[in-house]
Amino acid sequence: MKRFIYYFAWTLAIGFIVYIGTIIEAEIAATAQETYDLFPRLLFISIFPVILGFIMRLPKFLLEMKQQRSAGFDLFKFLAVGVPSLYFVLMTFLPFTSLGIQMPSFMLTSETSLTAIAYTAGIVFGYVLLDSFHKPEVSHSKDVY
Repeated sequence: MKRFIYYFAWTLAIGFIVYIGTIIEAEIAATAQETYDLFPRLLFISIFPVILGFIMRLPKFLLEMKQQRSAGFDLFKFLAVGVPSLYFVLMTFLPFTSLGIQMPSFMLTSETSLTAIAYTAGIVFGYVLLDSFHKPEVSHSKDVY
């Protein structure tokens, strides 16, 4: 029962953070319509899901830290999953900076798909970033997968 309450409290907290995030995004969108400056909205669309993914992994991370599992960094997981998702997160707002980076053509189909890609990649990156901060279980088999 204690474990249920722990996870349910985290679920409520994440739901509250999502609610606050939608309010903030609506305010940023309204400001963007008035000022014609889309960069703050695109930056928020990129960074908020990373924070959500981070927070989604936080309960398990705290339990692992409490159990004092061996610490480390799973570089292979970060490179295989984290870096590609970070690329998609960065491609939602870097083309609108002075760096002159071009957005991949498949991301230009509509604003809805751009938002979906940014949210999905951001959540994955935030989750994998925090999940990579532990040593992977050592397997004694010779299979590589």
